[in-house]
Amino acid sequence: MSPRSDSYETIVDAAEAIVLEAGASHMTLDAVAKKAGVSKGGLFYHFPTKDALLEAMINRTVRAREESRRKILSGLADSPSRELKAYILTRSIRDQKLDRMGIPLLAALAHNPKLAEPLRKLVRRQYEKIVPPGAGFERAAVLALAADALALQELLSVSPFTEEQRSRIVDELLKLADESAL
Repeated sequence: MSPRSDSYETIVDAAEAIVLEAGASHMTLDAVAKKAGVSKGGLFYHFPTKDALLEAMINRTVRAREESRRKILSGLADSPSRELKAYILTRSIRDQKLDRMGIPLLAALAHNPKLAEPLRKLVRRQYEKIVPPGAGFERAAVLALAADALALQELLSVSPFTEEQRSRIVDELLKLADESAL
């Protein structure tokens, strides 16, 4: 990694650390520069605005989710429902760091909806892949939406399900994914 890449990643790491420690409202460019150990000019070189830094954080989250999906996909047997099952399993992964970053990033998206574009593209790409050959889009979309709803409830800490219930729900979604491919 070049020194420029190192400082870019160090700055994004610092911004994430501030959000996790103190909340998104405390993520000022001054605080990020101090935490990253870079000058304000060094920070502005990579991120001329707070929104640019938030966008980098969102893009990192998107890349992490995509990497998780690829890993899960590589472990699944080849089947018509493989992509849909990978989507369901990816959405069911509990990642404490991503969960803790979720609320501040949602707040950032609410403040500036333009920042959601990388997420929109990711969701669009993933939904295009999940339909098993010969199956209707609607059933695959309903299953994906159910997985999304479960993940969102957990992100917001409002899920009424125990771990055992959650596991059974994910198993049922996977079973229905296989059935949707028949």
